[in-house]
Amino acid sequence: MNFLARLRTIGWAVVEAAFLLIVLCVLLNIIVGGDADSFIATVAKNAADFLQRLPPGIVLGVALIVMIYSLMKSRLQR
Repeated sequence: MNFLARLRTIGWAVVEAAFLLIVLCVLLNIIVGGDADSFIATVAKNAADFLQRLPPGIVLGVALIVMIYSLMKSRLQR
């Protein structure tokens, strides 16, 4: 059981690092603009294309679900 808990912790750390890398590339592309490295520009373009192809309201719905979940989790821990 200890191995599975450690594996889950490492998995979430990898997911968080990947998400932070995508956000960093998008922000660097906004700041630097067209002079960005090809990797940064490609990641930012793919992220923008993904968000534009989502139906309206999906991002808002997911954000609300995450917010409600975190609110309920924090209140249940008290």
